[in-house]
Amino acid sequence: MNEYISNELIEATYLFCVKRISDTEAAKDLSQDILYEALRAIASGKQFVSFYSWYWKMARNKYADHIAGKRNSDLPIETAGGMAADIMQPVESIIAAEDISQLNFSLSRLASIHREMIVRFYLKEQSVRQIASELDIPEGTVRRRLFDARKKLKEGFDNMNNIGKSAYAPAEVNWFWGYSAMKPSLLMDSSKICPQVMVICRSEAKTVNELADEMGVAPLYLEEIIEKLIKEGLLISPSKGKYLANHCIFPRQKYIEAKLLACNIFHDEGYAEKINNILFRLKDKITALDFYGNDFDYSYLLWILYAAATFNFGSCGKNHYIKKHGIKDEVERSYRMTMHYLLADESFDNSVWEKFKDRGWSCLTQDFTTSEYGKIEFLNNYELEPFPNDNDDDNDWRRGRDKWVDGNNISLLVALSENPDKKLSIHEEAMAADFLKNGLLKKDGDKLIVQLPIIRRDIYNEICNIINAEIKSLAEEFADTVSKRIEKILLPYVRKDLMSNFIHWDMLMFLQLTGMMFYYGWDKVLAQPEDYSRSAAGLYIIR
Repeated sequence: MNEYISNELIEATYLFCVKRISDTEAAKDLSQDILYEALRAIASGKQFVSFYSWYWKMARNKYADHIAGKRNSDLPIETAGGMAADIMQPVESIIAAEDISQLNFSLSRLASIHREMIVRFYLKEQSVRQIASELDIPEGTVRRRLFDARKKLKEGFDNMNNIGKSAYAPAEVNWFWGYSAMKPSLLMDSSKICPQVMVICRSEAKTVNELADEMGVAPLYLEEIIEKLIKEGLLISPSKGKYLANHCIFPRQKYIEAKLLACNIFHDEGYAEKINNILFRLKDKITALDFYGNDFDYSYLLWILYAAATFNFGSCGKNHYIKKHGIKDEVERSYRMTMHYLLADESFDNSVWEKFKDRGWSCLTQDFTTSEYGKIEFLNNYELEPFPNDNDDDNDWRRGRDKWVDGNNISLLVALSENPDKKLSIHEEAMAADFLKNGLLKKDGDKLIVQLPIIRRDIYNEICNIINAEIKSLAEEFADTVSKRIEKILLPYVRKDLMSNFIHWDMLMFLQLTGMMFYYGWDKVLAQPEDYSRSAAGLYIIR
């Protein structure tokens, strides 16, 4: 069959239709009809003297049927005659194992609108009226787009046992990272195919051909993508020619159920308030340490201390949880990742997000090597809105406040923290002007006062040790409270070879609830900037 139906023929078919029909969506539909008829003939074993002569004659006839059929566009789908009645039985024969790959390729290549109709009508079982209402199109248009995909086609798809569904109905996929994940994150963002490969390979190893059949993509094209996923550690190859996801991938409904459970326990049982109270009890100890910014308003320092506290809270809870399991970490990973997905025939109530007592949280650490001070780290401890989050450069993975400090200007901030009267060169004056504009410096007469803490690494470690000593027992109590309930929800979706990753990373995400901590303190504890677009709140430097 593949010797007849090629990429070039599919493209030529679409051009044939679009030149004759001004409506591009109608042209896609007609292209689909022509392709179905060809597949039907091939599957029936028809002998061709000249396939292409037959094909284009058939295409012209289908075009004529299309024009004539407009007069019958208002007929119900179950009684429409013409082409629908003509191809009803052949479509059933097309849904055979050897034809699945070709059919999927055709569906994925030609008709995104058609695919949406199939998903809505057959997988989600929406009515014609409901589809028309939600898409804001006439019911007659819905019937026309569905008439060649009657119940026989639905039966065929049911018999496919999910093989090939992602070709016309890809899963919705979300993911988040930890540690040094720049390269794999850029790869995942670069193509819609990458996350689909991960989801398909989440529980069973798949060959390139199996992936190609499922996704309706040429195997040759997939091979290059798989090589990249392997290189970045997103996939592994447990046996020659087969591939598995290298991270835990959960159904969205279950993952959010687990996350909401941990979130509610953290807040409803007072853990956020207890951590906040611990930090205030430690105020004198922390501010007595020798670092630039120890005299800042304490509610301003809490933008940093909240993250430090929940990081240590999560680490203590995780270590306690690991001891109970006794499973050592696998080969060290340079990054970690969690994914969750929603299949096309599944539903998810988005209103669940409103139940989260969560501000969301993301941070970024950037390392710079300077001639004056050696290695320096710049940390944006709160990357998300309402702080600026713009990025107008697709090649720059940083965003918003991440871009305010770099290897060229960070030394000036350290120097001014040591000497606010420093005489500046013309180049330094330009950098200082940007810092003033963004709120990283403030003028006090002739002095330039740095507005973000600058802490030596040993002092920062001491701050963490002080917090850790006070928070450890609370963290272990929380881990005992939530871990068994999280396991009950998520462990059915964890492969045995990924248990270590689940224990050392995925469970940590339910114990280190930084976004929930910020939610607690946002309006009543944390110092709120007058202007979020020019604020250093949550920014700091470690020397």
